[in-house]
Amino acid sequence: MRRIVCFGDSNTWGYNPNTGERFAEDVRWPCVLGSLLGDGYQILEEGQNGRTIANADPWEWGCKSGIDYVLPMVESHSPFDLLIVMLGSNDLKAKFSLPAPDIAGSLQNMLMKTKGFMQYQLRSNAKILIVSPPHLGEGLETSPFEPFFDCSKAINNSKKLAKWYSLVASQFGCEFIDAATVCKAGNVDSLHLLEDGHRALAEALADKVKLIFQEEV
Repeated sequence: MRRIVCFGDSNTWGYNPNTGERFAEDVRWPCVLGSLLGDGYQILEEGQNGRTIANADPWEWGCKSGIDYVLPMVESHSPFDLLIVMLGSNDLKAKFSLPAPDIAGSLQNMLMKTKGFMQYQLRSNAKILIVSPPHLGEGLETSPFEPFFDCSKAINNSKKLAKWYSLVASQFGCEFIDAATVCKAGNVDSLHLLEDGHRALAEALADKVKLIFQEEV
């Protein structure tokens, strides 16, 4: 059985913007991915609301920086065959004031740390799939999350992430997919996926995973 770890933020956790609660397992993209891949795969969900790549947020109790959590996380789930990383939306917040290249630089640092640990500490040759997150929607200015973003700048930077993430993925020999090509943030808050977005992302990732493992698509 192939084991896949899905490491991300609220869109991986399955935040439902209509209720503020969590989508059921038959909606969340990691669980849908597992159902599409079938019995030969085990999906390990590692989503957290508010998680960044590398920015400690005091308002979020200082415990949402992915780069600080990634090593114990991969060790606890080891062995696994694929690590899927979809982060960056929270790094677009106004409090961090980071352009897309700097967010990609944080991802670069995370990969240096993670790949070294996996190779030398865990003796793991697991593959890594980098997912550039869905763009922030144009309706962000009327979203409940509007106060946290410099909206026009954040939307613009979200559209630039894929270019830089692709370069970083190539640099580290990782697989890459741009989620914005297959799904978009829902119109409830222009930040979180709705049911159809989770399904579309899961379907695209299922195809990608099968290609990664050279199975029939």
